[in-house]
Amino acid sequence: MDHRIPLPELHHLPHVLYGLALNPAAQADPQLCESLLDGRPAGKLARGGALPEEIAARLAAHGDPEVRAVRAEREGADSGRHELFAADPDAEVRIALAQNPELSAELTARLGADTDPAVREAVARREEAPAEDLHRALLTDPEAKVRVAACRHRPPADLHGALLADPATRHHVVRHLDLDPETAAHLAADPDEQVRERLATHPGLPGELRAALARDADPFVRGTVFERADATPQERAAIFEALTAGALRYAEDPRDSSDEDCFCDAMLTCLDLAAYPWVDPDPLPYADSPFAGLRCAAARSTVLPAEARTRLLADENPRVRFLALAGLAEVDLTVAEELDRRQGRMVKHGGRPADCVTFPPETLRRFADDPDPWMRVLALRDPDLPAEMLERLAADREESVRCATAGHPRVPVDALVRLLGDTDEEVVETAAASPVLPVEVMRALLDRADPAGNPPPAPVRCDGDCRQGASAK
Repeated sequence: MDHRIPLPELHHLPHVLYGLALNPAAQADPQLCESLLDGRPAGKLARGGALPEEIAARLAAHGDPEVRAVRAEREGADSGRHELFAADPDAEVRIALAQNPELSAELTARLGADTDPAVREAVARREEAPAEDLHRALLTDPEAKVRVAACRHRPPADLHGALLADPATRHHVVRHLDLDPETAAHLAADPDEQVRERLATHPGLPGELRAALARDADPFVRGTVFERADATPQERAAIFEALTAGALRYAEDPRDSSDEDCFCDAMLTCLDLAAYPWVDPDPLPYADSPFAGLRCAAARSTVLPAEARTRLLADENPRVRFLALAGLAEVDLTVAEELDRRQGRMVKHGGRPADCVTFPPETLRRFADDPDPWMRVLALRDPDLPAEMLERLAADREESVRCATAGHPRVPVDALVRLLGDTDEEVVETAAASPVLPVEVMRALLDRADPAGNPPPAPVRCDGDCRQGASAK
């Protein structure tokens, strides 16, 4: 290593190793890969798409099943190792293989008959519909979670009755039914709110039952009716008013609120983010809707008249403004900058207005000295940003700015090395993953490190459904 670039004190050594394992330059070097094969960095290294063959083979046979699982899910059929993964003694590896899009029909069928129900469930959850014989086997599996997963794809009509009678699959099969009035009425009175919620999405729902479900006791059922193309303005207004009342009660005292109020709050968010695809062909009636979600849908439409789109650029909702800007054929850079500044002070989701434009270099360089870190980050979209600006941004007080600088393709090496000693884990990992980092520096880091060091576990991400997420709030 060049003596003029000494290594800083490393506050987050495990994250240095994680970044190195994701670094494309390190992944292409067998010696560096060799140093990352042990411990938790191996799991990151296993994600590499262009690893040396000998390293890929060793990862596929790694002693940690989590590492083998990463390779099982990612390796193409041409690797010749799918058979090896299918015979792995650890179910986690076979589950990962079942999610591999290049899995052959033969191995899919074999995993569909696996002794572990979690493997069969993973097969049932594949994007592509299974062969009919396999699909029938999964739909009639002794394990409920397998049958539920198999309902992802339309079941054969002769199994609809059995799936409706099964409490585990009842609400999952509703959307696949050829709905007749008697069945619809029976499902509308079902005590299971999830059955009624799924019924509320069915395109064949009779109008009188839609009106009844609009008054349902469950907020998610009512909200689902709100999203329908055939819901009346009166139904939408009543639903929104009731949900808003519950959400306000929840906001006043979350700890003392009922589950229903919590669900009202969650459903309002869902309504803001829903797609409303039926708005797209005729968006103008919804451009002035009192409901932000419908205005968003109007703003997304490519056939929205220019005058209405201009009105939406001044909407009170930041997401509406963003979508309205994104739909413009020609974007005024001054307007885009103003909207982006405003959004930086609000809840951020669904992109930022600056994503809709390409600011010239002089504007991006002006942002480098902006008092708002939300805008300073934009400066790093200039691929030719001068080194002195990059040096300054690498020492920025805001983690988000330092992290973006660490990923810049022209960040000065000395600044990048200093970021390896940052106090923020994400900054450190991004810096270590930069292809700008010299190989000698990587080797020096690995000489100092113990790749088997164990950092604290990552936070658990909830994959539950909307109801479970809401009730955990």
